[in-house]
Amino acid sequence: MSRGATLALAGLVAAAALLLPAGAAAESIWRLEQPPPPEGAPFKVPLGAPGDLQFWQPNRGLLTVEGNDTIPRGVFSWDGREWHQLATVCGGPGDTAKIAWAGPAEFWVVSEPSLPRRGSGLALCRFKDGEVVGSWSTRVDDADPFRQMTSATCSGSSSCWFGGVGSQDALGERLGAFHLHWDGSDLRTVYGPQGRGVADMRFHQGTLFESTLVGRSAENAEEPVDLADPEPVPSLLHRRQAGAFVNDPFEPASLPGVPGDGTELLALGGDGTDLWAVGGGAASSSGPPLEGDPRAEGGAVERPPIAARLVGGAFQELTLSGAEFGSADRFGDVAAIPGTGEALATVVPFAERRSLNSKATVARIAADGTTATTRLPLAGAGRGSAARVACPASDECWMVTQAGWIFRYSDGGTLPRDEHPAFQGTIEFRPNEAAEQFIPDQLPIDDSQLFAPPPAELDPTAEPPRAKLRRLPPLLRKVRTRLRRGLRLVVAFTVTRRARVQLLAKRGRRTVARSRRRAFAPGRRRLALRLSRKRYPTRLAFRTAEIKRRR
Repeated sequence: MSRGATLALAGLVAAAALLLPAGAAAESIWRLEQPPPPEGAPFKVPLGAPGDLQFWQPNRGLLTVEGNDTIPRGVFSWDGREWHQLATVCGGPGDTAKIAWAGPAEFWVVSEPSLPRRGSGLALCRFKDGEVVGSWSTRVDDADPFRQMTSATCSGSSSCWFGGVGSQDALGERLGAFHLHWDGSDLRTVYGPQGRGVADMRFHQGTLFESTLVGRSAENAEEPVDLADPEPVPSLLHRRQAGAFVNDPFEPASLPGVPGDGTELLALGGDGTDLWAVGGGAASSSGPPLEGDPRAEGGAVERPPIAARLVGGAFQELTLSGAEFGSADRFGDVAAIPGTGEALATVVPFAERRSLNSKATVARIAADGTTATTRLPLAGAGRGSAARVACPASDECWMVTQAGWIFRYSDGGTLPRDEHPAFQGTIEFRPNEAAEQFIPDQLPIDDSQLFAPPPAELDPTAEPPRAKLRRLPPLLRKVRTRLRRGLRLVVAFTVTRRARVQLLAKRGRRTVARSRRRAFAPGRRRLALRLSRKRYPTRLAFRTAEIKRRR
């Protein structure tokens, strides 16, 4: 081996050693930990942009992915031995598909609504015991509509919070950052008084914390922010106290050439003992930026990345040393490394934030600000910029790239396989909350008198007899719908009398799909339709004809 190659190998080993958790075995390194190849593919493939990466324990983790031409959009789970697709429903784009654990077999995902509703971050799915037990979204014209959500956290099954963009309610009466709160039985909208978009949320020792952007939403440098109280320097951290969001007193240290609103905190990470907040140069603004501000051209303020740690109830900014960072570098995500007082963060130059082929960079940050970085993969071509990190144990850390390649930092030891039934198999069904806008649960009462007996001749001198009406039950009852993979609609219903039934899918006045007309005896029945994305229906209708009995 040449001297140059020897030095290069030594450099790689040294870089890996700097990232070792305290007390970990010396052989701990970063390795690619991709799921097995999908059926029919000869090689492992990327999963698409990751939305979130969260662990309940070292052998139970979740990853939301945007998917691609090979991998369906949805949720992957880790069982200690391998990753597999846990759900092909309730996915979403990488910038909004967030995860919140509510219990060992219960979690929430910020998702997209069921079709025909659309929009990333505008819906919630609740997973429990291996199925989707709840799905929520609203119509655009709803009296209290959901706004885009970009963060999620739970302190248990009866308290979950979801944070989103700066907005207002339908009447313009409530302004501020949009939040949804789950109290164990219902969802309630909450608007924070300050309208800066929520970047991340975490419960820490019983208190809800959130970090914010400068503007209403990520990379939004045009729309002005609604502020209940003036902020000469943007308040980038909030706490939930006495039933309200209040500003945390933390302010980033001023730097030469960096405007007062030139910093934003992009992520929070904690392990129950330590809580970290990280970020970098702001890419959003409270309003149209001044001339010469890079945000006016779709860029970000140039400043080194920032890291702060909660110490004694107050956040303290760290003076970073050791590794060198560029003025365009930002810490995009952070994970506290349990039991060490340290954290792992992604390092992403603003221009490479969506790169699918650059090398990923992760940084290990000590409590005193000493920092070491490493580039992944250690050899070979780049597999995308670093997107998400997580550390479920002091010797177990993970990083997912923007392209959807998964790297694991460990000593290569074997974990016990998680065999909890909630995380086996693949979940393919989600309640279609959007169907409520055009599919009634029960047909109206049949009061047409179509089958009433003909009128008899009346004796004008006789008193009219009391009418005895027999009210027929609806021909079809208990109508339920199920949408599978977005294009196959199954409608189940109960037939009360023998009838011929046909299911029609309509878009305006046009019929865009129809089932065969079938004769059914009384009982629980169903019909199916194959839908088209280009001609997606807006309502359904039944065409029925009762079959009369022969005498």
